[in-house]
Amino acid sequence: MRIKTAAKGDLDALCAIEAEAFNEDSFALTRQNFLYHIAKNRLFICKIGNKTAGYILLLLRKNSKKARVYSIAVKKEFGSQGVGFALLEKSFTYAKSIDKKGIKLEVNITNTRAIGLYEKSGFVKKGIISNYYPNGADAMLMEKIF
Repeated sequence: MRIKTAAKGDLDALCAIEAEAFNEDSFALTRQNFLYHIAKNRLFICKIGNKTAGYILLLLRKNSKKARVYSIAVKKEFGSQGVGFALLEKSFTYAKSIDKKGIKLEVNITNTRAIGLYEKSGFVKKGIISNYYPNGADAMLMEKIF
């Protein structure tokens, strides 16, 4: 398993992961979105052998002391292999290296698997955001402070 910064050559793999993970989400990232984030933010991919197993997208705002996990996804065939955990760990290392004091994220309150992963990685629950998603679902705000 290796984690590297995504490049334009990874677009097909990123789009395939996105389609599998968020196929019913109207806010799923497009090829153009990925191109933008490769240039403007930090997008890491996890490779297992010659396959892209997952990605994590960190938003980096100059005026914010915390990075934000905008999206994380792992291909189903690589589930339960530590890919999500490894991507989060890489994001922590990177955020610290650019003097961020923590990372925050929002997650659907019904996504217990993701919440468990985030808690295992040191995130704590900070509150609920009502009607956060287009379908009216609530989100849990979580953060990890370094």
